[in-house]
Amino acid sequence: MRGLIVHLGPILMLMAGLFFAIGAATSLDLGSFRRMGPGAFPLLVGGLLCLLSLVALVDGLRAPRDVRRGDPWAVLGVVSGVAAFAFLTPLTGVLPATAIAVIVTGLVIPEFRWPHRLILSVGVSAAVWLVFITGLGIPLVAIRGL
Repeated sequence: MRGLIVHLGPILMLMAGLFFAIGAATSLDLGSFRRMGPGAFPLLVGGLLCLLSLVALVDGLRAPRDVRRGDPWAVLGVVSGVAAFAFLTPLTGVLPATAIAVIVTGLVIPEFRWPHRLILSVGVSAAVWLVFITGLGIPLVAIRGL
């Protein structure tokens, strides 16, 4: 039982990756390399998640580690960041929602100081704009009201 608990994270990540990759491949248009369809990105992310989870699983099997107690503050930070993003995106647009979600998530990391939080939130928001809005041409509202 203890071995299963240690490997539960990578197993759950693998299941999530398979879910998205299979769902995208079977129900969405993948398009081509020049003109990717709506299923290409979920397929790529699901496949990458599968690959990373398999690496983590193999690494965990090769060098077993002790089970550590979970950090409820970290869970609260991630859940709060996702909730902030989901709530704020329709109200403010994807870029401010991303910036606030990154800051909210970083609040639970005591070593992570405010300048670093601000720099990371601006950097992640810029990456979202470059990849999703500019690069992939997804019609997202960047900043509501502009």
